[in-house]
Amino acid sequence: MTRTLVAAASLALAALVAAPAALAAPLPAVMQDAEAPPPPINLEPGAPVKGKDGTILGHLQDVQVNAAGAQELLVRGADRRLRAVPLNGIRQDGVGVAVDWTQRDFQAATPIEEAPRPAAPAPSAAPSGD
Repeated sequence: MTRTLVAAASLALAALVAAPAALAAPLPAVMQDAEAPPPPINLEPGAPVKGKDGTILGHLQDVQVNAAGAQELLVRGADRRLRAVPLNGIRQDGVGVAVDWTQRDFQAATPIEEAPRPAAPAPSAAPSGD
């Protein structure tokens, strides 16, 4: 009987010692294959936005949410027109970003009509010293 108790106690002790090792074991393969979250992307106004072929589409002006609820970049092209560019495939590219559009995709996008800027107020006339 004593031998049985000693054997049972040894098994229990071995299980306790092995428990931390089991917790430190690698995750199952299914859990290891999960993608890590993408690195953060720095979006600075004026930064270049490149297409998937490496050409500069324009420069970032802003980010907006479209009518469908999707975020998109507002990019001003060389023609000074503002176009919405989807975030598909967005990635950091130096100080700017790159997207999965080509120059042809960008030029085919409908330019965004911008409200005219109000004219600067005329300088006030200095009062005369009469």
